[in-house]
Amino acid sequence: MHRDLIFIHSAGNQDGQNGSKPFLGRLETALVGQFKMIAPDMPDPERPDCTKWLDEIGQALSDLRPGSILLGHSLGGSTILQYLARNPQILGENSSLSAVFIVAAPFWGLEDWEVSDFSLSDAEIMALQDQKSLFFCQSRDDLIVPFAHLDVYAGHFPSATIIALEDAGHVMADGDIDALLEKINLM
Repeated sequence: MHRDLIFIHSAGNQDGQNGSKPFLGRLETALVGQFKMIAPDMPDPERPDCTKWLDEIGQALSDLRPGSILLGHSLGGSTILQYLARNPQILGENSSLSAVFIVAAPFWGLEDWEVSDFSLSDAEIMALQDQKSLFFCQSRDDLIVPFAHLDVYAGHFPSATIIALEDAGHVMADGDIDALLEKINLM
């Protein structure tokens, strides 16, 4: 029986090889036979609305099976964090989620990233601080979201596991993502 990997994509055009599509394709190829990939289309990704994205994530998580993994890329990752902080029972003691991977996500509220709708509040950060099932991943050569955002996440979430990649860029279309794949496979 395959476990579910629920993939929440980035903002922006998701047609063809745009947005998170190349990354999702790499995951599907690398994890074939191990996971059933569930990748809902997020509402209006070129003009994302936080409330609509949170609702869609809730819908995607409404029928979790034991051992499921939740993975969010870029805006998808930061929005997952908001959803989980506002719905702490999802990561509770009897959670069906075995892990949550946040990949190349901006830490909203930093200089040049001031978008209050997507920013984590202090209470939301506190709600997730002790979660050991959180994994944050970023590539040092990300030209969209600076690598320093990963350091900020690491500072706020000391119980999380940090995965630093060298050459996968922002969209993870190529380069070495083996460290990420290894952690997913271990969950």
